[in-house]
Amino acid sequence: MVVPDKKRLFYLSWLTLGGMSSIGIVLIHYIQERDVSNALTGGKNYYLQSITGLFFGSLSALLAVALIKGKRFKSVRHFFEEMMHDMNPSFVNILFYSFCAAVGEEVLFRAGIQPIIGIWPASMLFVFLHGYINPAKINLTIYGVFLIIICAGFGYLFRYFGLGSAILAHFVYDVGMFSVLKYSGSEKNKL
Repeated sequence: MVVPDKKRLFYLSWLTLGGMSSIGIVLIHYIQERDVSNALTGGKNYYLQSITGLFFGSLSALLAVALIKGKRFKSVRHFFEEMMHDMNPSFVNILFYSFCAAVGEEVLFRAGIQPIIGIWPASMLFVFLHGYINPAKINLTIYGVFLIIICAGFGYLFRYFGLGSAILAHFVYDVGMFSVLKYSGSEKNKL
């Protein structure tokens, strides 16, 4: 597997943040014909968005870690640990990549695409575009189905609490998963 170097990852992260957010804003304004500011900042108060986002993101990350730590998903875990080993991100890198992905992807998929096609189709599109559905790799596909459910959870957070809740949940999920994969993989590599 070819993993971009840190400089490319840095630029790709900025592209995710700016590019996906921009596409999401265009969809909100021109296709949905909604007020962009309200779509991005509306919803329940920020305290409630923070609590729900932290809770769902933490729970999702714990469930994902439990899933990929199982014997059946050894190949999936190995794939991700190898990717993290090749990237070798610092914790600050993990925070930055997670922030850019959470904001850019949630603005595009939750605020931009979801109101047009629905929660479940937007979640399936997200997972499909990330390459987690692969009939040749059944365990990766099962993990992909699990991610569709998690992404739908982000969609319901957006619908019932606001975009901030979905962004925070996505951020917490990514930081948790990247950290576990990096540090559990690095511990294994030291032995």
